[in-house]
Amino acid sequence: MDELTHNISDGVVHFGNVDWWYHNRGHSSVRMATRIAKHVPTLWINSIGMRMPVPGKTQIAWSRYWRKIKSLTRGLKRDPESGMYIYSPLFVPLYSAKMLQFNGWLLALQVKILRWRLNMKHPAAVVSMPTMTPAVEKLKWNKVLFERCDDFTTLPEADKDRIAALEKRLLDISDTAIYVHEGLMERELGLVKESVLIGHGVDFDKFVAARNSPNGCLDLPKPIIGFFGGMDDYRMDVELMIKIARHIRGTLVLIGPKQMDLSSVLAEKNVKHIDQISPDELATYAANFDVGIIPFLQNDFNKMCNPIKLKEYLALAYPSVVMALPAFEEYKSLIYSSNSHQEFLDNIDKALDENDPSLIEKRRATVSSSDWDNVAARVAKLLAVPLTKA
Repeated sequence: MDELTHNISDGVVHFGNVDWWYHNRGHSSVRMATRIAKHVPTLWINSIGMRMPVPGKTQIAWSRYWRKIKSLTRGLKRDPESGMYIYSPLFVPLYSAKMLQFNGWLLALQVKILRWRLNMKHPAAVVSMPTMTPAVEKLKWNKVLFERCDDFTTLPEADKDRIAALEKRLLDISDTAIYVHEGLMERELGLVKESVLIGHGVDFDKFVAARNSPNGCLDLPKPIIGFFGGMDDYRMDVELMIKIARHIRGTLVLIGPKQMDLSSVLAEKNVKHIDQISPDELATYAANFDVGIIPFLQNDFNKMCNPIKLKEYLALAYPSVVMALPAFEEYKSLIYSSNSHQEFLDNIDKALDENDPSLIEKRRATVSSSDWDNVAARVAKLLAVPLTKA
């Protein structure tokens, strides 16, 4: 890959790790990209994935096929709110070494045409998905930034060695890698020109305002124990969610797209699922929770994750019950951290009985200086993007 030599990037191509049309748009990648799009032309390339759904092995495999087919029919669209362009690329959903190279050639061709169409002469690239590395390598960029949001080598059903090799190639060609997890950054120091711990932001004022004036949009039996975000089989602890539903007297609310089989959880009479809602509406719904939960598996993938929702729970200031993971350690005095299912259930009871008003301000103070606009501005600077209207 030959780099350009311009001081300013006149556009950004974001090789995303989610599909705009059916994944959770609350992901940090989307939060940053939509803000940068207000300053320079920004093209979001929908994820091409890392594993082929296998009926009988991968949860909701046929549903995954169908939603991707629907996404592909959309072609290039523009989001009217942010002005960002969304593109669903044509690719072959196979991940052998040869097919990855073929997809790299095919994707690079499509991106080259789109860059010309959008008049991006000196664009920067943000890459969140390692399977897009072959395409990035084939094009010239003003800057390349690797958004290191997860350790994808631990993703079930993905080829660990092949993904690790792609990640190494991407680190080699990147000007900067940004991280949300300090442990992952420390593990890769020296493998990339520049490493930056960027962290997550939070729409602080929006969440505080929603909590202070809840609108009662969740008219359900109380207390409401709630979770919001993408739900994947490699993240969520189904057994724990069933236990929570049976343990509480009120309602377990799950908000977000179903990317896994939740039928056993939804079979419980006091479980309510609400499909994907926009980030703008999320605070309004989440403000009605009495306790926020993160019932994640304590697996290798989650040990390197850093869920945005914890900062949002802290801005809402209600008690949060989580399975213990490294990213939660710094907030341990403000949340209820659990190392077993039984401890999680006991902590829900403690959270519901909480009677310490000072915790409200302490929780909010911890995240009050975090803001997505500030995070996006830091990323824009790394990409050599001027923060002025395009």
